[in-house]
Amino acid sequence: MKSQHALKLLLSIYIFVFFAYLFGPLIIMSITAFNSAEFPAVTPWECFSWRWFTEGKVTYDGQRLAGLLADTKLHDGILTSLRIALGVVALSVPIGMAAAIVLTQVNSKLRTLFYSMAIMPVLFPGVVIGISTVVLWDRIASMTGGGAMADIGRNGVFLTILAQTCFISTYCFLIFVARLQRFDKTQEEAALDLGASQTQVFFKILMPYLMPAIASSAVIAFLYSFENYNTTVFSILSDQTLTTVIASKVRLGISPAISALALVIIAITLTAAISYEVLKRREEKRLAKIKQMQLHQAMPSERLMKNQKTGSRLPKSMFLILLICFGVIAGGNYLASNNLYGEKCIMAADEAKKSNFADQLKLLQQNVGNEGATTPQSGPTTGSQGFNNIFGDPNLFKNFGGFDSKTE
Repeated sequence: MKSQHALKLLLSIYIFVFFAYLFGPLIIMSITAFNSAEFPAVTPWECFSWRWFTEGKVTYDGQRLAGLLADTKLHDGILTSLRIALGVVALSVPIGMAAAIVLTQVNSKLRTLFYSMAIMPVLFPGVVIGISTVVLWDRIASMTGGGAMADIGRNGVFLTILAQTCFISTYCFLIFVARLQRFDKTQEEAALDLGASQTQVFFKILMPYLMPAIASSAVIAFLYSFENYNTTVFSILSDQTLTTVIASKVRLGISPAISALALVIIAITLTAAISYEVLKRREEKRLAKIKQMQLHQAMPSERLMKNQKTGSRLPKSMFLILLICFGVIAGGNYLASNNLYGEKCIMAADEAKKSNFADQLKLLQQNVGNEGATTPQSGPTTGSQGFNNIFGDPNLFKNFGGFDSKTE
């Protein structure tokens, strides 16, 4: 018994560490979206603020940091990513389904070869797929000599849809293959024997059976396309998707608006997953109740018709909800007790940064003045000394960003 308890304890610790490793960065990034600091950070915490979800702020040195609602580049990138993802879904799902159906119809000797060729695009690096797509369609556009084909061949959205479809359709193919392996072909044979055409068999028997695979492959294709970067960055040309916009922002410095966007995406994903699970369980309960009623009608018995009392059980998810509520309450209490929220806290933090920046400018001006006083005025200036004269102007740092505005 002790060994079983120890094994359960170790298993629980492993599960906790595993999920902390997976979701820890997401939780930390979500928290940084509410910090008023210009750089995403949990510590040091400045003030609780919604500024990175709205308009953003203008920093103490005059730099404009746009929030999620005010960042037009992010908006354009999201719209472009949605267009590309919908186009990829429209192409990848039919291609994957057609390839899976062909795999079930070809000769068994050719099946292995066809399967290997179908999954081969997954083995190619995304960089190679993106560059080869751009080169191919550039040659096609050059051969046509201009016109509509040249415009299409040099359209970044069109090229990205084709490049992503090249390997995303393979994932759809694998999903359809897994579904078709459990399909009973005798249903098609029976329908054909009863006079149905091949078209009727496809739309009335095969398509309803493949609907779960169609939905799954559409979701997978959409998500793969939306988050793809390696192929997109080479095929998008002058346009930008969400991933390329975020990558360009990271090169210049991470903005908390990215954390706000990540939190919104996480919230949408969780809402969709929870809603799907709730609807699925309701449907399962409804089907179970119908089966139970049919069983009671077919086998009337006092034992079956007897009302069984079900004891109230606390769902396991309730413990997670209580843990989240406890964390939110503890965090809110900490912010309230230390006055780390509200406009007063934000204004005080901005004033402190402003004052610190002004002190640094004054110190720089004093150091430059002292160095200029000790440097000999005669003789040629060499090296970096020739550039020290640019600090000789006493009004250089006057009125810089609203600092040091006093006249001497």
